[in-house]
Amino acid sequence: MVTQLLRSPVLNAAGEQVGRVEDFIAKLADSGYPPITGLKVGVGGHDVFVGLKFVERLEPNAVKLNISSLDMTEFQRRRGEVLLAADVLGRHLIDVTRGHLVRAHDLVLAEVDGQWRLLGVDRSPQAWLRRLVPRRGRPDLRRHALLDWKDVQAFVAHVPTAKLLVPLQRLRRLHPAQIADLVEGASHAEGEEILDAVESDVELTADVFEELDDEHRAEFLKSRTDAEAAQVLDRMAPDDAADLLGELEQERRLPVLNMMSANQQRKLRKLLQYHPNTAGGMMSPDYVWVIRGATVAEALEAVRTDDKAPHQLLNVVFVTEPDGRYIGSVPVPVLVRSDPTEKLEALELVDTSVTTATDLTDLTLTMADYKLIALAVTDAAHNLVGAVSVDDVIEAVVPEDWRARLEASTGV
Repeated sequence: MVTQLLRSPVLNAAGEQVGRVEDFIAKLADSGYPPITGLKVGVGGHDVFVGLKFVERLEPNAVKLNISSLDMTEFQRRRGEVLLAADVLGRHLIDVTRGHLVRAHDLVLAEVDGQWRLLGVDRSPQAWLRRLVPRRGRPDLRRHALLDWKDVQAFVAHVPTAKLLVPLQRLRRLHPAQIADLVEGASHAEGEEILDAVESDVELTADVFEELDDEHRAEFLKSRTDAEAAQVLDRMAPDDAADLLGELEQERRLPVLNMMSANQQRKLRKLLQYHPNTAGGMMSPDYVWVIRGATVAEALEAVRTDDKAPHQLLNVVFVTEPDGRYIGSVPVPVLVRSDPTEKLEALELVDTSVTTATDLTDLTLTMADYKLIALAVTDAAHNLVGAVSVDDVIEAVVPEDWRARLEASTGV
């Protein structure tokens, strides 16, 4: 363990102490288990580099060298190098397998095929306690929470020589909601490092922003240029984009809106006229609909070919008159079990709807009473103008202290 080696005496070939271990240098850019390239050794108030080729034995309480004297050139970081104690120990890491933040209370080193490597992380409370005990009194406690290094990702944006940020391909294994949870649980700098990693994938960036809480969405959007903000909002679901646009400073809203695509602008201008806590403010203008007279087969084809509606709204097909007046809705499972040639009016349509002015309480009760996963929103003339999905309602009604409890339960 790194903490068992830090401040250990460094002995030369004759067994004389020539310094103490201050840190370990690793190259995290290498694939697999990062190799340890050397030690930072303190000698009389100066730090010098000792390459691993000069280390004969590496064990707790003593590091034995195979040379009689040290090169006293002042230690300097080189490109791609990370100091394990200074840059990794005690800091957050991403558990890319489980989508959690963990803290590196200790680091596991081992010799593999003649090369010392960083093999894992100890995140156990015992490891944290071990770090607080003076080196000579540290017990070799059983480690209950070891993580394989291949399953974690370090934050190294604070290391000027690292040149290795969180790789996008590792984050792609996680759901956008998990990435958003990581951003919310991390420091601002760590959160920026995560968002910088996903920035090259505009779709994923938009998905992550949709999952962030209001505070973090506004915080990270403020740090982006108007053009960057417009690019993110352009790919988000219109209802989420409208909410986020409203959280920008007043003077930025119109410039950002004008940089977005004409289609997204039109949808957002429509949604922004409603209060955020009404059905009009929460609805999505993208949904699957057909007009009276359509068959079951045509309704299913509309679901199959739709590329705009949020996936939560693909579970329901809405039916209108040719002039847009709302008739009712039918769940997709009902369509799947019905005769493809049958007309939708012959099925048992759900004709429940709310108006754009319906508040959150009445909206929630309506969906609960009718056990709906999506609810039609109509204007004053009963024309279909949008739909609200149950996930948007749940997100709006879940108390903030519940979110805090969830974060605590993840062990972050």
